[in-house]
Amino acid sequence: MDNSNSDIKVLHAKQTPRSSVKWLSVAAILIVSLLFCGLIKLGFWQLQRADTKAEIALRLAENLGHQLTKMPQDPIASSINQQQVRVSGRLLHRYTWLLDNQVKNGKVGYQVLVAAAIDGEQRLVVINLGWIAAPVERIKLPVLTQWPEEVLLKGQLHIPTDNPFSLASVATQQWPKRIAQIDFSLLEQHTQHKFVKAVIRLDKDLPMGYDKQWHWSNRMTQDKHRGYAFQWFALAFTLLVLSGYFSFRLTRGLNDKSS
Repeated sequence: MDNSNSDIKVLHAKQTPRSSVKWLSVAAILIVSLLFCGLIKLGFWQLQRADTKAEIALRLAENLGHQLTKMPQDPIASSINQQQVRVSGRLLHRYTWLLDNQVKNGKVGYQVLVAAAIDGEQRLVVINLGWIAAPVERIKLPVLTQWPEEVLLKGQLHIPTDNPFSLASVATQQWPKRIAQIDFSLLEQHTQHKFVKAVIRLDKDLPMGYDKQWHWSNRMTQDKHRGYAFQWFALAFTLLVLSGYFSFRLTRGLNDKSS
């Protein structure tokens, strides 16, 4: 009788760890599978970003080889971003905006935007004159230069995008007006004029303007995206190898104990 009870206890002791190991193995397989899928997805996302950068670079090369002599019609496609443009017009200094919270080299400042009337164009155009440092006291505005009104405007078209994290622009009666982002509907309310839905960023070689070192996008290159993709795929492969190794060691250890 004692021998049978002891045999049952031994059998139960052997089954209990096996049951626990089974559920732990299922949980481990699930976690590893999720991590593996996530790493593979990140790798393919980086490859997709590299392809997108390649398309942008190709489109930019095409845009740089062609110069517009009149403003494009609405709706304006995003592919026209960084398109070279050369037009004549008049700067309307009475319509000047200060694009707020523009940081350059650790200093807070503004991008100075001025409306311009382009020859042969019914709509006004926003001209970005570049970056200027902000005074130390927030209540003060920077001293702006009154450039000649009749000018040759040469630069690249910029298609602004909405920033969902930007604060709303504060309505004021005075000019120049501070704005949080370039919102053409807001500019049209300020001036009672229609606008071309693109901004001309002036060339650096033009004598007018302020700091015109433009940043068009993040500096992540195609090669960096592909390098990150390789790293994600390598991590996924490493995860599989380590998981297989530890699974083999665990199975072997259980078999040794049961024997």
